[in-house]
Amino acid sequence: MLERERHNLILKLVEERSIVAVSDLLELLGASEATIRRDINTLAERGQLRRIRGGAEAIRPRSQPHPVGMAFALSQDINVPQKRAIARAAAALIEPGESIIICGGTTTYALVEFLPNDELDILTSSFPIAAKLLATSRHRVTLPGGTVFREQNVVLSPFENDIVGSFWASKLFTGCHGINRFGIMEADPLIVQAQTQLLKRAEHVIVMADSSKLRRKSAMIVAGLERISTIVTDDGARPEELEPFHEAGVRVIVAQVSEQDEIDAAPAKCT
Repeated sequence: MLERERHNLILKLVEERSIVAVSDLLELLGASEATIRRDINTLAERGQLRRIRGGAEAIRPRSQPHPVGMAFALSQDINVPQKRAIARAAAALIEPGESIIICGGTTTYALVEFLPNDELDILTSSFPIAAKLLATSRHRVTLPGGTVFREQNVVLSPFENDIVGSFWASKLFTGCHGINRFGIMEADPLIVQAQTQLLKRAEHVIVMADSSKLRRKSAMIVAGLERISTIVTDDGARPEELEPFHEAGVRVIVAQVSEQDEIDAAPAKCT
């Protein structure tokens, strides 16, 4: 990635999140820590951001709180072929006429393209997912009440007396910050609280996690492995990373990333 591209991505992320950690930039940019720190220093010297311990801060931070985690627009461009393969495999688990919950996230967003044509009852906390469903399908779509968080493009509610409490799904599809032998992990307490409410409304929990999520950790657990029915990941997963799920009796589906997934994921070229 060119230096100019790195700088643009760093500035965009800082603008959206107000504060960004070097560890987040390492994952996003695929550059060395020394390179990222040098980029932050350069941008700070130009007056485009403020250098802080362990990361960078916007010159004019937003006052509105927002969940910790990568913004939807940035995450959407990461591991796209893997997300497509996972979404295709996850969609094959849906039965005609089912009621399902689709949690917000870029991996679950990819699921919409592969949903069966049969009319489904779908509850989703994601604005992009709801918009795509309304534009491309005849599925019945329900949105929960709560606070809108623009960076993640989700509606989050910690309350039990909203419409979520009246919805029942045979299957829930969710992404995650990370997943390992301890269970589903998220990086923000508000997301954990909202996800916990959704998990109460589904019989089967299906986690859609690309193989990089098997190597990510957090201090916050949404649910243990005993609550997970199935995990769908990609062929980049290592056998030792999948072993804890097998031992816990979780069904593991490894989606093969095809050449067509790579082609479909490639950005369109201007002519």
